[in-house]
Amino acid sequence: MTSFAFDANIIIDALLDREPAIVELERATAGGARAWVSRMAWIEVLSKGDGPAVHAAQDYLANFQIDELDAEIAARAATLRRERPRLRTPDAVILASAQVRGRILVTRNTKDFPAEMPGIRVPYTL
Repeated sequence: MTSFAFDANIIIDALLDREPAIVELERATAGGARAWVSRMAWIEVLSKGDGPAVHAAQDYLANFQIDELDAEIAARAATLRRERPRLRTPDAVILASAQVRGRILVTRNTKDFPAEMPGIRVPYTL
């Protein structure tokens, strides 16, 4: 079974009740699969909004497994930054987390994660 890691933009869209994000999360978790999020994307999600929105995001994120930043992910993120100097560190960590753990990164950020890049899924754009 393929596992999926979600970028912050998809999770934020789901929190805003955007149907394409909700449909994508349901598709990825069909059959009992768990959705994953990197600690970096988790931080990005929780950095938006205020009191009630943050509490709602925390409750929502409790449904995800978290890929913690470790030495292997950090080393891969550093390599990605050397290979693609315009890639910001948070995005490098998010991509590295998915790559190191063998997950498909689900995102709508085609600027940093082109849809044709292996291991990337862009289910919709806004």
